[in-house]
Amino acid sequence: MLRVASFILAGLVLASPAQAQSQPLPAGVSSYAPATEMGPVSWETRIGAAAANPTGRESGLLNFSGEILTPRVMSFGDRVSSAFVPRFHIGASANFNGTRYAYAGATWTVDLSKTVFLEASLGAALNDGKTGPIIPENRLALGCNSGSREAAALGVRLNDRWSLVATLEHFGAVGCSERDRPKGPANIGARLGYSF
Repeated sequence: MLRVASFILAGLVLASPAQAQSQPLPAGVSSYAPATEMGPVSWETRIGAAAANPTGRESGLLNFSGEILTPRVMSFGDRVSSAFVPRFHIGASANFNGTRYAYAGATWTVDLSKTVFLEASLGAALNDGKTGPIIPENRLALGCNSGSREAAALGVRLNDRWSLVATLEHFGAVGCSERDRPKGPANIGARLGYSF
């Protein structure tokens, strides 16, 4: 009895791959899809933390950040063409005793592989930094409360929903700051992203 059950089980195991291969694929589905084909980019939220301005004033502070990215406005079939189409973003960076800012702009993503990508972001930003003639020694002297935000990032897709992104971001106050003073914070950190 045990031998008969073993033969039946072995026959089912051997027959199941052949049976699965003989079933027709749904219409429009190819069994030869390229491994590097990327899925459509959707809305994405990112939250994370960063070290605030590690080499200057306000260093040692922990920044918390959040960001929302839109889908691309159009999609192309290959990675090279898609890299020139931005996604738009809005976000904020905050800490408890330093310069905080909100920003909005565009993000360009270059897929190096199916899981690894590079990003560059550029946009406008508003901050609550110190701008008057007397600036505490532990605070940045920004000169004005508006400027630009530039960022570069290296990311890894953990699966089809989650990603981990290492980011270097800088708030630029070009034209506002005095020549001998710091211009704006540069934060280095990481964010966890979720696509929906």
